[in-house]
Amino acid sequence: MLAVAPRKRNLSNEASKMPVYQSQTARTVAMTVFGALFCMQIAVFLPGVFGRYVAAGESIELAEAARLETALRYAGPATASAAPESLLTEALVSLELTRPDGSVLLSVDAREPQGEFDITEGTGPGRPVNLRLTTLEGPMVAHGWVSLHEQRSTAWREAMVSSLVALLVSLIGSAAALMAVSRHFLTPLARLVDTLRTGREASAEGLPHRVELDTTQDLHLLADEFNQLVDAQKKTSRQVKVKQQYLEFAAHHDPLTHLPNRLMFEDTLKSTVKQAVAERLQFAVFLVDLDNFKFFNDQYGHLIGDKMVAEVGNRLKTMVRDVDLVARLDGDEFVVIQRDVPDREAATAVAERLMKVATAPYEYRGFTLKAAVSVGISCFPLDVHEGQDEELLGEEIVNNAAVALQEAKGAGKNQAQLFNDSMRSRLTARIRLEQDLKIAIAEEQFEVWFQPKINIKTRQVTGAEALVRWRHPVNGFISPEVFVPVAEEAGLIIELGEWILRTACRQTHELQELGYPGLNVAVNISAVQFTDGNLLPMVRRALDDTSLAPSFLELEITESAVMHDPEEVIRSLHELSRFGMCLAIDDFGTGYSSLAYLKRFPVDTLKIDRAFITDISSDNDDVAIVEAVLGLGNHFNMKVVAEGVEDEDQLQFLKDQGCDIAQGFYISKPMAFKEYTEWLQRWPHGVVPLAASNKSEGATVLPIAEHVARRAQR
Repeated sequence: MLAVAPRKRNLSNEASKMPVYQSQTARTVAMTVFGALFCMQIAVFLPGVFGRYVAAGESIELAEAARLETALRYAGPATASAAPESLLTEALVSLELTRPDGSVLLSVDAREPQGEFDITEGTGPGRPVNLRLTTLEGPMVAHGWVSLHEQRSTAWREAMVSSLVALLVSLIGSAAALMAVSRHFLTPLARLVDTLRTGREASAEGLPHRVELDTTQDLHLLADEFNQLVDAQKKTSRQVKVKQQYLEFAAHHDPLTHLPNRLMFEDTLKSTVKQAVAERLQFAVFLVDLDNFKFFNDQYGHLIGDKMVAEVGNRLKTMVRDVDLVARLDGDEFVVIQRDVPDREAATAVAERLMKVATAPYEYRGFTLKAAVSVGISCFPLDVHEGQDEELLGEEIVNNAAVALQEAKGAGKNQAQLFNDSMRSRLTARIRLEQDLKIAIAEEQFEVWFQPKINIKTRQVTGAEALVRWRHPVNGFISPEVFVPVAEEAGLIIELGEWILRTACRQTHELQELGYPGLNVAVNISAVQFTDGNLLPMVRRALDDTSLAPSFLELEITESAVMHDPEEVIRSLHELSRFGMCLAIDDFGTGYSSLAYLKRFPVDTLKIDRAFITDISSDNDDVAIVEAVLGLGNHFNMKVVAEGVEDEDQLQFLKDQGCDIAQGFYISKPMAFKEYTEWLQRWPHGVVPLAASNKSEGATVLPIAEHVARRAQR
């Protein structure tokens, strides 16, 4: 079998594709050469022709003058008058003889003159002759005209021939110049252009190749310049490529761990789901989250915290294959995509290995660090609804893993949880509840109920705690314990809390105008509202809009919320206290509050949780706790409110121990506003008057001054 060599491109033929006359440079050179040669020849030939013409005229003039002088000198004018035509020749075509006084002796013209002559003026198509003659009859003046017609014709013929010769020579020189330009400039230039074009086409839209050109040609300078540009462009291209690779890496990888980031994870998840659907493959998604990482950062510092995150990420990466993925989603949260996971047992085994390697201790700067992690697991296609769009399938499996992760954290952390149908049901119910919450806020399906509080000594009503109730149009009343956490997670608690505060203040002010001026109201504040940063402006707007005095509003915050970020809470509490409001810590004793922080809180009231009141008559431990809380309240000059009072014995015990306020079912269950108004009318001990309310509540007409004094006492 013969191998056919590739056909070489004929550069000279391609160069000839452009006619030489299309080149502006060639045309300029040719015209310049043509003009120079033509003008030079004309400048040489025409003066010679003109000179010969002038010399011929002078020669004829001299010959005719000599002949005429000879004829008239010896023949005389009278003899000449007998045959005047004998004086004329082919050259001398006109003659006039005059005496010195001006009288004409003889005047003769040629029978066929070549033109009109004016002897006196000396004009005509010839050359004038003026002679002073001495004849037998005396001196005379001869005026004649010599015809130069033949000489003129000869001169014109010579001039035309010279011009034609000059034109021909100029054309030959111009053609030679074109050939020289084409050979030494156009053809090498065309070859250079064709070489550049060939290199560009061969580079497949990349950088062109260098050009190799004979250095003896003038165009090698242009080729060298082009090669320098190519080299510079290649260098720039390499730099740009490196920068692009860096930017590409930075856009898809986490800067701390160098693991893929959320963007790359989402792209990988899409491709993994697409391949799994097409080829009926199985895989699992593991969400790995470090437990109590904020506490770790606060204890060891962010530098060591970052080191732990990077260490955990690197360890997770060592546990997966190249076809799998480990990515850092956010902060202390990682995600692992493990391919070819056949069942839930295999997924659980993978999660256990991930936890084992992630929680192994390691040394860093003298510290022995050990992470605790929780893992949420979701399997594909076992945990998804097949038949959906591929993008929705990816979202569902990640959401399922997130739900499993929350289940693991809620069950005590440092463990792995597989997603199951019960979690799916809770997830569906939670999503439906969140949607219903949004509708409920828009349609104002919530109600504010009031649970009265009494002064234990006088049994007079001092006010009430405002409690929110949700009257669902289908499911009826829904407990706050169910929807409040969802509202906090969904970011709806800010709007809902403002509505509760505004409604409670407005209805309390209405009761004051109905004849109960000493009533106050306590409103629970979510930890989310404290950290939002807009709590004080929201409270001020609510009080201004409802005309309720700040001293009749008490804000309650749970002990766990107070300890979530103590320094920030202390700052917010002082702002609220300076504005004149009362502050209370709810469920005191159920969290992990620090007495070191408690003495710094500008708090007016401690509320004992109902869990310590229920068995107070039979449980000595509860008695000790209540006595301790009452002792703290007395020491820090705080009121103490007992929640969950359900019988007279509990109320009497609290009175004996010096408790200030009681609240519970023994006094009244929470009531709607209308029922609360009617209950106030029926309560036999009445409502605390305004002055007594101010005294019992620890407030005066100038609440700010009172708060400052109380802070000074503490």
